[in-house]
Amino acid sequence: MEKAFDRIEWSFLIKVLRRFGFTDDFIDLVDACVRENHFSLLVNGSSTPFFTATRGLRQGDPLSPTLFILVEEVLSRSLTRAINQGLIRPYYSKRGCPIISHSLFADDAILFLNGCETSIRGLMSIISRYERAAGQLVNASKSSFIVGPSTPIGTIRRIQGLTGFSRGHLPFDYLGCPIFLGRRRIHYFDALVGKLRKKLAGWKLQLLSPGGRIQLIRHVLMSIPLHLLAVHEVPDTVLQTIRRICTSFLWDGQLEGPRCQCRVS
Repeated sequence: MEKAFDRIEWSFLIKVLRRFGFTDDFIDLVDACVRENHFSLLVNGSSTPFFTATRGLRQGDPLSPTLFILVEEVLSRSLTRAINQGLIRPYYSKRGCPIISHSLFADDAILFLNGCETSIRGLMSIISRYERAAGQLVNASKSSFIVGPSTPIGTIRRIQGLTGFSRGHLPFDYLGCPIFLGRRRIHYFDALVGKLRKKLAGWKLQLLSPGGRIQLIRHVLMSIPLHLLAVHEVPDTVLQTIRRICTSFLWDGQLEGPRCQCRVS
């Protein structure tokens, strides 16, 4: 979604809260929180007069993520209803596996459906209605679709014409995790190793004491791969690379010293 928080229509938010059964007193409090906002811009170092917004949720407000999730629940239930009614044909995986139609996380969404024309038109119709009602807009330049390697070129062009999205390929990253098919290859996890090196590059390595380095390794560096390790079984070569980076940082105070060099290909 393009500028997901900034495009939420207040009238739609209030309707959603009422349909969910919230009391009028609570809805009035939420309405006051989102409407009574005044903003000022800095232009060439000088602030402009204050003005009020007409839509959108404030980023950084602890209430905004919850309100956004409630609004996006409308899209989630619309997709589920369309599949149950046969308007969209779902994507069938292996026998015995549950049917998963979509996964929504904040402004990132991944949808699973059959590539027939009926399903694509049904999906775009739901997205279009949701955009008009909620005020949100799908960012077509950052959206893509993925099909099987044996899909005919005519089908690919038809999907491109119906959606306006470009064709994507595996692997791709979703919520910080690589999505791939087949064997776990080392270069799928280059982004994880790159995050560690980028974090170290921003620190004044030579000015840190050994105790400070240990604390940074425990509480900062080791927390970066936790999310990925909970989802994927990372290859041993990648784990050895992470261990070498941390060891070099601890003993040499640098990214990769001469005693501890590694290469990922």
